[in-house]
Amino acid sequence: MERLRPLILAAARRHNRPELSGMDDEAFAAVIALVLYNENFGWLEDDLAPLRVFTPLYQDLQRQANAHMPGSNFSVWPANLRPSVALEILGQQLPLANSTVITVPVQVAGSTIDPTAYTSREELFAAINAEISRDDMAVAYLAANLERGLYRAHYEGVPVSWRTLAAWHNQGLVDPRAIRANPTARDYVRRASAFVPLATRLVAPRSSPIGPRMV
Repeated sequence: MERLRPLILAAARRHNRPELSGMDDEAFAAVIALVLYNENFGWLEDDLAPLRVFTPLYQDLQRQANAHMPGSNFSVWPANLRPSVALEILGQQLPLANSTVITVPVQVAGSTIDPTAYTSREELFAAINAEISRDDMAVAYLAANLERGLYRAHYEGVPVSWRTLAAWHNQGLVDPRAIRANPTARDYVRRASAFVPLATRLVAPRSSPIGPRMV
């Protein structure tokens, strides 16, 4: 995470929309870090030490399946994104709660994928799988996805907080009522709360012990 810190801060500057988020770039960076911490350290195997040895194997199996098994669409770490979601991001697509899709001005910095250049969905997903498996691009896609969450919250007229964006990343939900009603989203936000202090410290200016205010 220390190695990724400059990438996280740069991604926050690109993708934060203060007029929508109500956050400064530092606070938005803390949300990016928060999600990365939760995705990599907030699951069952992290609570049960004997299971931790299997985590890298499990994650690699999902990457390998996406690369070599036609039709696979498993989540890929470190950001835990599905290739199908990454394709939505590349296509600037934002699905809404009423099942319609709108276009939003979100771009993934550093992506070399042109979806129209592939002759099959399998080849496209394999390329996306390779790209989102890279640490630097995982940060870029995650930040872009959180920006999509800002547009979704704006469209639904709901306030934005780190909880909103965490639930959006995990379950595609932003409405507080929908988040509370969804056990998976609710548990994800609960686990994420444990990483708020750590994420805040990570992105804080090195001269400041306080860090951003995350609401």
